[in-house]
Amino acid sequence: RNILLGIQPGITKEKFYAENEFDLNVVPIFVQFSLSKRTDLRLVSYANFRFGGANQFSDLGMNLAAPIFLKKKENLNQKSSGFYIAPVLGLGRNLLADHYTTTVAMEPGFLFPTKNRFTLSLGMQLGGSYFLYDNEPNVLRQHFGFKVNLGFWL
Repeated sequence: RNILLGIQPGITKEKFYAENEFDLNVVPIFVQFSLSKRTDLRLVSYANFRFGGANQFSDLGMNLAAPIFLKKKENLNQKSSGFYIAPVLGLGRNLLADHYTTTVAMEPGFLFPTKNRFTLSLGMQLGGSYFLYDNEPNVLRQHFGFKVNLGFWL
């Protein structure tokens, strides 16, 4: 089976951040492989570093997505490509605000076909994140993210 290995670079800028604050994922590694002729599994790591304020790691965690492609592959050795919709589950720890984060979302997207090894996928995640605080009331917030995956088929 083919394995897609790459990076998912990301910048986070929330409404409640100070004007010049943003998070940059400094460990945006992902791996994706086929489970069936229509479904893949993608695991993405994140280690967000906050700039413009605290200047330290803000979040650590991982996301698990299961892209389900509209077009079925002929066989499992074929590289995945085309339009997909993926359920997403994210688990993490916010080191600045002292809370655990659980994210549930859907990601419609497109994985570009390739004849070589390099490929690109674009997706948009919509859902919710539940913040389980250590010492404050828990909060449910809307989750939105534009995702770009740059990778190589092995």
